[in-house]
Amino acid sequence: MSDEGDVNALLDERPDLRDALDTVLDVDEKQDTWAFDNVPIDSGPFGELVASGVVESVDDEYRLANPDATAAALSDDPADEKEPLDFDGTLSGFEWPTLDRTTILTLTAALTVVALVRAHPLQSVYRDGNVVLSGNDPYYYRYWVERVLAESQSVFSLDALAALPDGVTKGEPLLVATLWWLSELFGNGAAVVGDVMAWYPVLTAVITAIFVYLLAVTVTGDRRVGLAAVLLFAIIPGHAMRTSLGFADHHAFDYPWLAATAYALTVLAGTDQDKLTTPKTWLASVVLGIAVAGQTLAWESAPLLIAAVGLAVAALALAAVDRSESPLVPGAPILTGLTIATGLAAVGHVVVGWHTPRVAFSPALVFGGVALALLVAEAVHRATDDARHLLAMDAVLAPVGLLVFREARPEDWDALLRGAGRITAERNIAETVGLFDPDTLGVLLLLGFTLVIAIPAMVVGIQRARTAPKWAVPTAYVWYFFALSTLSVRFVGELAPVLAVFAGIGFVRLAAWIDAVEALSVDATREALPPLTVPDRRTIGTLALIFLLVGSLGIVQVPVKTGQLTVEDSTYQSAAHVANHSAQLNESYPDNYVLSQWGRNRVYNYFVNGESESYSYARQTYAEFLGSPNADEWYSRFDGRVGYVVLSEDINTTGGTAYAHLTDHYGSRTADRDGLAHFQPLYVTAGGEKLTYQVVPGANLTGQVAPNETVTVRTNVTVPGASFTYERQTTADATGAYNVRVANPGTYTIETANETREATVQAGAVRNGTAVQG
Repeated sequence: MSDEGDVNALLDERPDLRDALDTVLDVDEKQDTWAFDNVPIDSGPFGELVASGVVESVDDEYRLANPDATAAALSDDPADEKEPLDFDGTLSGFEWPTLDRTTILTLTAALTVVALVRAHPLQSVYRDGNVVLSGNDPYYYRYWVERVLAESQSVFSLDALAALPDGVTKGEPLLVATLWWLSELFGNGAAVVGDVMAWYPVLTAVITAIFVYLLAVTVTGDRRVGLAAVLLFAIIPGHAMRTSLGFADHHAFDYPWLAATAYALTVLAGTDQDKLTTPKTWLASVVLGIAVAGQTLAWESAPLLIAAVGLAVAALALAAVDRSESPLVPGAPILTGLTIATGLAAVGHVVVGWHTPRVAFSPALVFGGVALALLVAEAVHRATDDARHLLAMDAVLAPVGLLVFREARPEDWDALLRGAGRITAERNIAETVGLFDPDTLGVLLLLGFTLVIAIPAMVVGIQRARTAPKWAVPTAYVWYFFALSTLSVRFVGELAPVLAVFAGIGFVRLAAWIDAVEALSVDATREALPPLTVPDRRTIGTLALIFLLVGSLGIVQVPVKTGQLTVEDSTYQSAAHVANHSAQLNESYPDNYVLSQWGRNRVYNYFVNGESESYSYARQTYAEFLGSPNADEWYSRFDGRVGYVVLSEDINTTGGTAYAHLTDHYGSRTADRDGLAHFQPLYVTAGGEKLTYQVVPGANLTGQVAPNETVTVRTNVTVPGASFTYERQTTADATGAYNVRVANPGTYTIETANETREATVQAGAVRNGTAVQG
């Protein structure tokens, strides 16, 4: 082709080739001839440009057949004409992204899969009219949401948030405030809180999935990648479990902010001089500001998450210098967004009192770091325009910056070290182990084969970021959170959205490799996306088979990992039994406090007494109590503090302990152990997994026998799940008087060497410590 009309005809027929041709023109302007490896486009679009005659072969290299005609045709693109603001304030240059009917239906189906995968534990969450949240920590947030709701009168009663303690306002204030506001919006008092908290993780997963789609399409310009990314995201076990129905922990609230931040940054990464005046650029800047602020106010460790913004901008600046472009062009709207974030987070701290200054002003710190990185990059761009020089300066400035930070802010530095220590600390909490811990196989059980299919694209992303700025952000994000996940699997949820994007790329490339679909092109822009077409049945079957192979481990592991979070039947049944028993006795907190394993302590206490704020007492006391030689010695320590004790069969203790006595003999006398006087068995689950006791004063069985005679008292006891003989023994004093406390009601046989008699002990006597004549 030799004239502008021919090039225009090609672009009219194939608008998706415009970016590829623009990239070729940039290279052609710098070199007379060039090799295919010199142009960062895929072989498919390049082959079409050669076949059309726009690009011609010269020996073993290539060149544009008519550079002037090509440049003129590209400059005629009406999409490049920027319209100013209308006088009425409307954004006439702004166009909402268009979605064809096929894309809408397929994306809706993919998002439905995301929701269904996370909603599958429905029966575990909704039981007997109760909402049984999964895990332990969600009951902490449930506790505070219900209390704020009790203080508020409407969705505008923001003063009700003043009831929140420092533990919440310095922890996850935006989460609690959002859940309260939604509960108030839906109405029906505290009863709705359980429903809101049960479904909020599923909603955040769907919102995150939308950003996954947008991010994938923005980076690759291919809707197929976006759909594949969403479907693979749906079955990443480490994310699905943390956003499953009922697991209302704070993690699920963090993910949409993170995904929105990555998406907004990616949009801004593609900003050139012409796009600086478009509404889309500044809308993305505002989204970035809101997302970073929301991330900051959502979690006390948010600085660790928004640090990825600084890393992404550093990578973006390095890539810009490598392309001989000014990093300040995309940097301007990014800095604007961070300014908005700094202001919003500061308002949250100064006006509402949320978070410590260290957390609340972390966006300002990121803003300063980003500004410095951009200024240094701009200086290098103007001085030498050599990316190697910038890389060397960054390598020097990073440790110098940390040194200055340590000297200027020693308290903040110590807090940073403590935070890093918590990430790598070896504790008996599963989420603190690393992704590649050999004892857990976390990399497979939490990510399935997603990482395997994503790794090649992650590696290619490093190279592609040098020539295509939009790749810099997701590439920086995926490697950053991958590194954090290797230290602690708690960050797998943050890794999942960006990992899914690269997995989507890998999936489409794999499908193209076996000729199931056309080759992936990653050079089209969202404004020129080719329409999504429905493949034939054979192709659909092939793609489904590939998806099953790639997602097989994830599909299996999602219900397994989710099942590890849901409250066991034995736990719920024990909690329900104690709650019913306590209600019949009209007990109140702390008389009906339940001591249990700390990992389920909030569950028990929420259903029994509603006080699920803390499990610290259980964590400090439970193991020590079980390992002690005599449970009755704890009665005075428990007085006024513990009303019930729930024992689990999976406790690892040796013989001779309180645990062994309570579980093997229900506190009855044995050949080498005295009987217990203060622990009344109430309930044993059908499989024996849980054994519940009430801590009681014990009835004082008294009587008169021969002096110094041995007295044995016993009764047959039947409680739900168990039947046993309870026995205690004592010795009369020199006058023949005896007294022995018993923990169970019933008709007792009182035996001595000379006689046998009976006495009935009522349940009230056991609970009140009443004397009973025997």
